Amino acid sequence: MNPQVSHSLLAALAKVEQKARCTRLQRMLYNPYKYVVAMTHRELIYPKHKQEKLVTTGLFFDNKMKIALPAAIDIYLTGGKTHSSELRLAKYLIKQLESKAAFLDIGAHFGYYTMLAATLVGEAGRVFSFEPTNKSFDLLLSNTAAMPQVTLCQCAVSNNENSMDFYEFQTLYSEYNSSDITQYKDEEWFQKSTPTKITIPSTTIDIMTATHSFFPVMIKIDVEGAEDKVISGGLRYFETHSPIIIMEYVEPKRNNVPHHTACTLLKKSGYSSFSINEDATLSALLDIDTYLQLHQLESDNIVFKKK
Repeated sequence: MNPQVSHSLLAALAKVEQKARCTRLQRMLYNPYKYVVAMTHRELIYPKHKQEKLVTTGLFFDNKMKIALPAAIDIYLTGGKTHSSELRLAKYLIKQLESKAAFLDIGAHFGYYTMLAATLVGEAGRVFSFEPTNKSFDLLLSNTAAMPQVTLCQCAVSNNENSMDFYEFQTLYSEYNSSDITQYKDEEWFQKSTPTKITIPSTTIDIMTATHSFFPVMIKIDVEGAEDKVISGGLRYFETHSPIIIMEYVEPKRNNVPHHTACTLLKKSGYSSFSINEDATLSALLDIDTYLQLHQLESDNIVFKKK
């Protein structure tokens, strides 16, 4: 990416980070109207009616994005995802993903990272994005309609090409949509939210890259408990192309067995694990669980790459 463009994007993201660290009063003063709309809907309207509110908001990289409140309130109020792990991941993408490159987004939700990647690679690049659930896919489709470099697929990525059961939560918890809901059984929010079971098709990284002649240099994985299946379905591609893999990894108390298995498979394939620092540089990790516990993180985006 052009260094000047990269610098401009990082400066804009710094403003998102600044807002993320503000008090509630300060955040409200940035945009009183948006704050009142978001808080009123989340605290008063949604709990009673369970009705989402579709809104369009600007992003830090000069795109418009449609979201469904009360989900993605941070994007609505600041123009970006504000969790530390998401801010560091956005910085890493800006610094590492080059124009004309290919990017694979597995678990795209409303399309935040799909849109950021599409902006970074430009129209000469390619972005392939997977999102299995109906409501999230509809927003993803709308958000990327003006991006010809983006290809969408409404299916899951797994270790086989088949059909599978999948669970879709109400909008507020839609980022937890998963093929395995047992991982949430001890969560307070889970007791109040009954998911809808749907049947969806699945494919694998090995199959889709070969079928579409698509060769991503970077793969983002956010699949809520199916990490082992996604990785095992891409081992042939990883061996021949060595893409950088960025995977959300959760702490042990959230049942991270699939993450452990995925990590083991990647290490056997020659990959090492790294955390993303505040300045988007990488630090090698000997043990991811220890890293999460040391920094008191429930989850983080971990980079896997071959040395």
